[in-house]
Amino acid sequence: MNVKWTETEKNYIKDNAHHMKDIEISKALTETSGRKVTLQAVRKMRQKLGVKKKCGRGICGLILPDEASSS
Repeated sequence: MNVKWTETEKNYIKDNAHHMKDIEISKALTETSGRKVTLQAVRKMRQKLGVKKKCGRGICGLILPDEASSS
């Protein structure tokens, strides 16, 4: 079932992606929204928002737009 994301939820992803893992964001959104927010849903929304994370397990850094063009 497709559920509309609120601006608050989208902003939470944008604001916390640099220091939280996607799984942590999904757990936090599940607790605050009262609905099940999956890891895959958070990843897909983060990608739609244009927020790219650095590669590697357990790394919480973001790829900045100028870093993405130089790779």
